[in-house]
Amino acid sequence: MKNIIWTTGHIRKLDDIVEAKNCYIQDSKGNRYIDLESGVWATSLGHCNARVNSIIQSQINKIIHSGFNYSHPIIEKAAQNILETANFKGGKCEFLCSGSEAVEYAVRIAKTTTDKPLMLSFSDSFFGAYGEASKKDSKSNYIYKRLECSCNIHNGGCIGECKEFNDIPFDQIGIFLFEPGSSSGLVRFPSQKLIDKIAKNIYSNSGIIVANEITTGIGRTGKWFGFQHYNIQADIVAMGKGLGNGYPVSAVIISKDIAEKLGNKSFLYSQSHQNDPLGASVANEVINIIKEDDLLQRCNKLSNKLVNQLIEIKSKNSVIKEIRCRGFMLGIELFKDADYIIDEMFKRGFLLLKRPNAEVIRMDPALTIEEETLDLFVENFKQIVQDVDNKKNNYR
Repeated sequence: MKNIIWTTGHIRKLDDIVEAKNCYIQDSKGNRYIDLESGVWATSLGHCNARVNSIIQSQINKIIHSGFNYSHPIIEKAAQNILETANFKGGKCEFLCSGSEAVEYAVRIAKTTTDKPLMLSFSDSFFGAYGEASKKDSKSNYIYKRLECSCNIHNGGCIGECKEFNDIPFDQIGIFLFEPGSSSGLVRFPSQKLIDKIAKNIYSNSGIIVANEITTGIGRTGKWFGFQHYNIQADIVAMGKGLGNGYPVSAVIISKDIAEKLGNKSFLYSQSHQNDPLGASVANEVINIIKEDDLLQRCNKLSNKLVNQLIEIKSKNSVIKEIRCRGFMLGIELFKDADYIIDEMFKRGFLLLKRPNAEVIRMDPALTIEEETLDLFVENFKQIVQDVDNKKNNYR
């Protein structure tokens, strides 16, 4: 791998993975590992899902790429399917290539349809690798430090009962760019009270709510989208990662109201892989599989079991500081030694990631992970945590 640029911030542990199936990956020597991160949180239905692969093969033999003045029926079919998941009756959809592009595209639409100068977002959010969405300058953005306010007394974040919240200039804010849970990979979920109060202010000032669902969407949190855990209805939703099950496709959906406003504006956006039939066919099949196999219910059932098992481990050891989870988005925060625990789990065949500069282990298993595989993870994790606790026993 000497000719590869590696800029992810994570250590590459394996160079020769040659096969993958569901949650297992295999190297050239036949060693198997359990991938509890779903690649880069993207293989929501597991590596090499047979139905998705079959759709790819079928579509490749018809048409892969379309142009600026012709299209294919699968694009409209997939759009209707995705809009239904978010209850966007009468809305519209655009298929793109990456999560970063989807968030950027969503922000551009929002800015086109509002005349207010500021966009509100949280300081611990990540909105992509480039463009307007990634900027955090004070001229066009109001960055709220929800974890540093005076009402954050239980370390769960702001609940909207502080001077800092009251200082937010909602009369100047046209967009709330909401990331409902990833928190730059640390898995921290904003409080219901805070989001209720923000949404009330945004709505009363005729603002727009844009949900960044790149990591939290497509069933990851046990609902279709992370914003659905709150008492709000987003106006624009950006999605990626799990939508393509590893294939590079993303999408942006907009409500009927936003679509009507956009239709009255001069808005142009064009790139080479926009509304490609192949990407749309993959996205459509991913949505179909989740629906037909009732994977959201399955995710919640297995997630509840997993969290209860981890809570039990936490109660008997001083290593774990906090467990944060929705569906199959899980963050295990430790007092220290996260690197050691991850290395020991790797020796036993489990792939986990530690967030850079934080003692947080993140898990995002596929919605199709076998229950027995999760049980195997718990058994090994428990043993390693107990060993660490017995050796040091000085965490709190």
